[in-house]
Amino acid sequence: MTFTRYELTIPVELTSELHIGGVDAVPERDGEGTVIRFCRNGLKEPTIPGRSIRGAVRAACDVARQALEEAGDPATQDGGVFSKATWVSLWGDDTDYTGKSANDRGLPSDASLPIRQSALTFHAVSFPQYKDSDPGESPLPRRHGVGIDRTTGAASDGALYEHEFLPRGTAFDIRITAEGRDGEQKEDNDKEPQNNKQSEGIPGPAPSDSVEKLLEFIVDVLDSGAICLGGRTGSGQGQIRVIEPKLRRLSGTTNAGALTTPADILNALIGQDMEGTSLPLKLDGWTLEEPARITIDWWSPTGIFVAEDEKLTKQRKAQKEAENRKKGIDEEVHEVVYPLRDPSEEWENAQLLIPGTSIRGALRSRASRIARTVLAAKNELSTFASHDLHEQIAAEPNLVRYMFGSTEYRRAVTVHDCLSTDPGKCIEVTHNAIDRWTGGVIDGGLFTEAVYLGTHWEPITIDIDLRQLLNNIEAEKGPEDREQSKPTHADYAHAAYVLLGLVLAELSAGTLPLGSRSTRGLGQVVVSSIDVRGCTREGVVIPAKTLSGGEALEHPGTAAISPTQDRYDAQRTLAGGVLEYLLDIKGATQWSDRLHEGLQKTDTESKGKEKAHE
Repeated sequence: MTFTRYELTIPVELTSELHIGGVDAVPERDGEGTVIRFCRNGLKEPTIPGRSIRGAVRAACDVARQALEEAGDPATQDGGVFSKATWVSLWGDDTDYTGKSANDRGLPSDASLPIRQSALTFHAVSFPQYKDSDPGESPLPRRHGVGIDRTTGAASDGALYEHEFLPRGTAFDIRITAEGRDGEQKEDNDKEPQNNKQSEGIPGPAPSDSVEKLLEFIVDVLDSGAICLGGRTGSGQGQIRVIEPKLRRLSGTTNAGALTTPADILNALIGQDMEGTSLPLKLDGWTLEEPARITIDWWSPTGIFVAEDEKLTKQRKAQKEAENRKKGIDEEVHEVVYPLRDPSEEWENAQLLIPGTSIRGALRSRASRIARTVLAAKNELSTFASHDLHEQIAAEPNLVRYMFGSTEYRRAVTVHDCLSTDPGKCIEVTHNAIDRWTGGVIDGGLFTEAVYLGTHWEPITIDIDLRQLLNNIEAEKGPEDREQSKPTHADYAHAAYVLLGLVLAELSAGTLPLGSRSTRGLGQVVVSSIDVRGCTREGVVIPAKTLSGGEALEHPGTAAISPTQDRYDAQRTLAGGVLEYLLDIKGATQWSDRLHEGLQKTDTESKGKEKAHE
């Protein structure tokens, strides 16, 4: 038996931020919330573990292979380079065996399950330039987040957090080594092993031609932009751009009889004495199914405010105080809170940024409000039984969870970060907090915020993964209708999409603000156009559509923006156009029939949970 070793190097660049959580989350203290640190190695260097890369790549490749199999591609048939048996040999995880006991497989009680080791090894990537300098101090930028209580509409208790991330533009190499068997592969399952019953069903080593094809397959899938690394992918984080991948053969076919010296053996096993032979990448354009995409052109007449990291505000104040001391100026310096900027650029030149999590949170909150309003009108709504955020998410209406995810399954909606293309004009607005007893300003209650007007923004981009949406519905099947036959998964998927469309109608009407400070008049949105890239899967049809609000909704190009009756009329017309578009969705008029409450815990379950926490 002879083998060939390969090394695939894929230089990539982050096109969005990347976060991978570690195990050393700092507990909440002083009311400042939890700091979710980036994963680190033993040298305190931020690290992307190989298992994290492998998991994302494996999941995407599984989906891409399934699509090829559904299309009848010969590569996935028996004898093909990506046949079911070969796929097990390549990845080493036979899901037919996973979770089954030795007894279930007719093996001795002391036997281990026969799962083959993967032919591929994904190597970790470290970033020494972001190594911790002092205990608890990291040069990595941070972003704040907060969970909203569904009952009060304010920040949920204990849900304030911040996380570290790698900024967009960070470059690194994804390195994969692999080993394939040369020559014709024998089917080990065709005959019974003589002395080892436990070997039944164990797939043989992956053939070299399949290994090479899989490495090329990985490059194709990565290059398609379908893979996101790390967490918080629902806000578009973890996206990468492939630059120039290189495939090398580290050691070629070697006969056992030719291994005469230790150097020959070492060279055959790991190719250490060889620079390797460059191999051409024969890419076939494999890719994943494109999701449905909603692109929203918009602007804000009042400005959008998402506050920057408090640490940056304090640093800026301290720097200003130091400059005043050098100049002999004795005056109080007030903190000026600026909106969040793109951390991949120098602060002075960086564009304003609205996190995808902020936009998605606004969409989810409004979707939940619409759904609960419908249920209340049908007398089918109960109040939230708990102020615990996770229990509230589980108790949200089913269509909200299908689309936006829950604690049990991943979201089907991805909302990308939104950057400005021109920040516009900056004005500083000073506020103060009033002591309700004295009527004067609270000590330390004077603060200033920087608000940008006339900003030009990138479109809001929303991706809908129909495969994941259907999987979510499959994981939690809806109840049977009383008067009709049991609805299909496609019926629930259409209903969830209609609910999202109702949210977009409110956004188009100008009644859904974005960002913070909305009660002070900030965050107003004017949508000028909506473009829907359609998608079809397993009976679910999202039709393509382009809706335009006309000249009255176009950005006026000035910071001095006064509302007009024409603009208000155009907003209502555009919102009406969204509602008319929804009528093209199958079962649009019956969407609320698929709506029901979330999972409600009984008093017994709640008490049991409380007792478990004591």
